[in-house]
Amino acid sequence: MYGHAKQLGLASPVLLAFLLLFSVTVNSQQRTPAEQNYQKGLELLKNGDLDGSIEAFKKAIALRPKQAEAHYYLGYALGIKGQLADAIVELEKAISLNPELGNAHYYLGAARWFSKDVDGAITALTNAVRLMPQDANSHYYLGLSLQKTGELDEAIDNFRAAIKLQPNMLHAYNDLGLALMQKRDPDGAMAAFNEALKVDGGNMVAQLNLGMVLIQKGDYAAAVDQYRRIILQAPDSAEAHYNLGLALKQKDELANAEVELRKAIELQSRLHEAHYILGAVLMQQSKLEDAAAALRRAIDVKPDYPEAHFALGTVMQQQGNFAGAIAALRQALIYAPNAAEIHNALGNALRKTGDLESARVEFEKAARLNKIKSNQQAAMFATNTGLAKLKEGKLDEAIETFQRAVQLDPTNSEAFYNLAKALQKKGQISAARTAEQKARKLNPRLKPLP
Repeated sequence: MYGHAKQLGLASPVLLAFLLLFSVTVNSQQRTPAEQNYQKGLELLKNGDLDGSIEAFKKAIALRPKQAEAHYYLGYALGIKGQLADAIVELEKAISLNPELGNAHYYLGAARWFSKDVDGAITALTNAVRLMPQDANSHYYLGLSLQKTGELDEAIDNFRAAIKLQPNMLHAYNDLGLALMQKRDPDGAMAAFNEALKVDGGNMVAQLNLGMVLIQKGDYAAAVDQYRRIILQAPDSAEAHYNLGLALKQKDELANAEVELRKAIELQSRLHEAHYILGAVLMQQSKLEDAAAALRRAIDVKPDYPEAHFALGTVMQQQGNFAGAIAALRQALIYAPNAAEIHNALGNALRKTGDLESARVEFEKAARLNKIKSNQQAAMFATNTGLAKLKEGKLDEAIETFQRAVQLDPTNSEAFYNLAKALQKKGQISAARTAEQKARKLNPRLKPLP
């Protein structure tokens, strides 16, 4: 299904009602068999008979294969039934027949999103927003998709556009806040979550998220108070107990953190994060056997959990079980091959066993990855500095700063794009075009420069 149909309901129900209203002016005897099946499909869809509507739309398409709306509504109905692959086929067909069918682009984007095809979702939802700029849901799901790929500025813009169009869109405030947290803007995130609570003062998601912002701000005492208030309202909330445990860990109240994390696991045994943090808390208390057991349970729930494999390797190394540590760390690297700290830990474990050559290889990998990470961070800082210079109109300084950024990190599309902007403003059109091409090669979804 398209997630929650009620939440995703767009212009389609309105269009459906219009088509049904319009159809009453046409004598059924004057309709072709294709039109009769199409109208029957609309009526059945309106009444919630998905199987009947799907059958009717298929008959209409068999008689008139190039009717874009029939393919669209068939795709819509299949999506509501959860047959996403078939829905995608029909929605793509509808779009090929009528590229201006905005709702088809939207539901195609939704179907791709729920099929975990994020890039495909972005393409379809970008078209939906272009064709239906006043549609809040299109902006919202485009924001979600962009957030998933790390394109946070664009995601934030779309969440805000959705909220502007639909001020009571509760989930948009929550996801805006999460995106702002990812941008390390806790004050902006807190404002978004508070706006969500203005829409629904009892919204548990916003209340939990407020606590997470307080943790991000380092105000652990306030976070603890926030989660304890939530638990008074919802004592069986595993998430609240988990987050309280996390906040208590940050306060170094390890025994109390352990109690809350065990309560979270009691309420929701497959909450893998709770098992992992419990393992970390137990490790801090030197309860190594119990820590290893908790981390193994985290891995049982989520086998592709590099942090848990890494922590388990660390515990086993502390226990003197270097062979077990090496196995756990190698498993962690399967899921996080570019984690310098895991390569470094593996090097240490290998050195303890006397395998100095393998240890040297891991240390070299760790050093190389740390250098890349350091360069990326410096490039990000340089890009932000360049943006400030560009805003001040200091073009030469901005260009120099952006050039330093792309030298530090040749994969930074934002740095290349802003370099192109600065060069364009300076009148260096050829150089601007070259920088823009590099930016768009790294990120094809970047908007062309004017």
